[in-house]
Amino acid sequence: MTTIAPSAVPRSALGAEARRHFLLAIARRTGTPFLTTGLALQIYATTPWHTTARSTARRDLRDLARRAYLVPHDTKAGRVYQLGSDPNPAHPVRHVRRYLLEVIRREGGEWTVGRLKPAWRQVTGTHVLRMSCRRYLADLYRDGHLDRHGEGTPRRFYTLPDHTTGGAA
Repeated sequence: MTTIAPSAVPRSALGAEARRHFLLAIARRTGTPFLTTGLALQIYATTPWHTTARSTARRDLRDLARRAYLVPHDTKAGRVYQLGSDPNPAHPVRHVRRYLLEVIRREGGEWTVGRLKPAWRQVTGTHVLRMSCRRYLADLYRDGHLDRHGEGTPRRFYTLPDHTTGGAA
């Protein structure tokens, strides 16, 4: 296995994304047939992320699998991850906004943060903050895709705009 000196990675790039891309780069460079949590911890042990916990390494592997960089396989010994065939797949979050707007248009009705959150989670496969849902609904309202209701009340909801009010009655 290749060892990387901690000075090889700049301190400004020590976030979760950098850690995950580093793990993926090492797996590709060494040609590792399967990645496990233990192997990920061994790779991290020679880097500035040497204090990474098992749960974080497991989360990193799951995230890379969700983004289609890795393919999960369940074996008797546990879950292993194999490198995906596409070296640069599209991130599932890239098209979330368009997909959610399609869901809102298809299902119609009143949309609240609580109703949007499960649809968003289904797309991304990860936890979504209520604040993100609230901001997204507000952005759709600002862009004219939705109408806002319940202004000044505890229950705010959004609906598709009613385009029939402009015609003859």
